[in-house]
Amino acid sequence: MIEAQTTPNQIDIESDVLIIGGGMAAAWAAVSAARTGANVVLVDKGFVGTSGVTATGGPNHWWVPPDPSLRAEAIERRWQLSFGLAEREWMARIIDATWTTLPQLAAYYPFATDGKGSTYYSGLRGPEYMRALRHCARDAGVRILDHHPALELLLHHDGSIAGAAGYARLLRRPWVARAGAVVLATGGCAFRSGLIGSHNNTGDGYLMAAEAGAELSGMEFSTAYSLSPAWNSTRTLPYPSARFFDDAGNELDIPPPMAGPSHQDALARAMLAGPVHADLGDAPAVLKKILRRIQPASPTPFERRGLSIFEDRFEVKLYGEGTIRGTGGLRIVDDECQTTVRGLYAAGDTATRELVAGATSGGGAQNSAWALTSGLRAGVGAAARVR
Repeated sequence: MIEAQTTPNQIDIESDVLIIGGGMAAAWAAVSAARTGANVVLVDKGFVGTSGVTATGGPNHWWVPPDPSLRAEAIERRWQLSFGLAEREWMARIIDATWTTLPQLAAYYPFATDGKGSTYYSGLRGPEYMRALRHCARDAGVRILDHHPALELLLHHDGSIAGAAGYARLLRRPWVARAGAVVLATGGCAFRSGLIGSHNNTGDGYLMAAEAGAELSGMEFSTAYSLSPAWNSTRTLPYPSARFFDDAGNELDIPPPMAGPSHQDALARAMLAGPVHADLGDAPAVLKKILRRIQPASPTPFERRGLSIFEDRFEVKLYGEGTIRGTGGLRIVDDECQTTVRGLYAAGDTATRELVAGATSGGGAQNSAWALTSGLRAGVGAAARVR
């Protein structure tokens, strides 16, 4: 774990800040660090722009206008769901950062209107969002190295971060990056769960950090599930208006999603008894019109089977989503998302979301806003360390 020695055929990388990861949080961290004037290198085991769960979804962000009463109400409502473990100050930070930051992406992303004459900023299509962030990072001066998986973190003799080492898959050469600070934004862990976009979310960032001495927190809150067609996870399908039936066509008594854990508990019990089918025929007419535009990955699995998503009943399954929709991750010790290892920062699903979600998460707006804000803060914090 100490600084790597030079080896033949090795690629040597020098930077002020090294970002490891390729999703939303990694990109925002790279942009924010580079905008301070730092020399930033971003390495990802996939391709920055298609890596991670954001690229396959349609992320909505926690979006509250800058009205003190509205924000206080939104924070209190979320805090009540956190079992008292979240921090209101952190919630306020991510609401404000989201409100002020997303409009800055307008030069790269074609935001739609809200139908009332204003721009709709909070919901973005994942593929276009990640493409926009890649271009934004490149324009900020970030050096992006695709297909460069990191294999271990490197430490100085005093235990502080020194960089990382990995392997350039296409070049078939090892690499060593020496950096003043490292941001881990490698996603959560839901590997082989069936969750769309999670195939490279193996939890390797947690492992590298733990080997370097970082602490984990909230991992006991990582049991999160989402509902999708039994044959293909879509992760973004809207089920608030769904009705559920058993294999014989009898309607099941399932509490609505807003009922909280009792909704999924009832679904899980029903699935233990036999196949469960969903009917989305009662979905709002406006959703039926815009689903393909806002969540392009949702209709495809149905079309491949010759099904209509809003007209045909289909079997559903609960997919385990681990820390992607759960809460756990690396423990954060300051406002800049630094871990318990000096010079090592965490963002997005790699960092614990207890600060904003407490013991409950479930994905969606809160998690997207956290990925954005933690990325921004980790990038700025890492850059400040080397100045």
